[in-house]
Amino acid sequence: MEVEPEQAFRRAMSVFATGVTVVSAARDDGRMSGITVNSLTSVSLRPRLLLWCLGDQSERYDIFANADAWGVTVLAADEEAIAVRYSRAERESIESGEAEMFGGAPVLRAGVAQFACRTHDRRVAGDHLIIIGEVTDFRVKAGPALSFFRGAYGSVDDTRST
Repeated sequence: MEVEPEQAFRRAMSVFATGVTVVSAARDDGRMSGITVNSLTSVSLRPRLLLWCLGDQSERYDIFANADAWGVTVLAADEEAIAVRYSRAERESIESGEAEMFGGAPVLRAGVAQFACRTHDRRVAGDHLIIIGEVTDFRVKAGPALSFFRGAYGSVDDTRST
């Protein structure tokens, strides 16, 4: 059976291990939404910039494409259920008590790191919108992080002695 080029490309890219994050933003009505993202990458140290990519067919496109302030939560190794939850559009709502405002942006209370961002730039590339954020604040906690490799969740731990 022949594999479609898009599926073959997706399979090839799946061998690049990534972290797993939830990007969160406020909707027009004040409620918060989350979306699972593994395209997060650092762009610059001065100024502190990071980016993530939003599919143009996402049911949450308008929320995140238009957000001026948004947060990123890097999930802990034992938080796979959170990643799965926010990967589904029908479960995008962040309930009261699950998030907090941090540096002017909503972040989940979960995770091993949080970043508060404000949109610095947006660029259309193929079927995605690249959203570049200026990091206005960040914090990190100890513990292993959730990873994604070959279509499966795993974990990455800092095994160096401190």
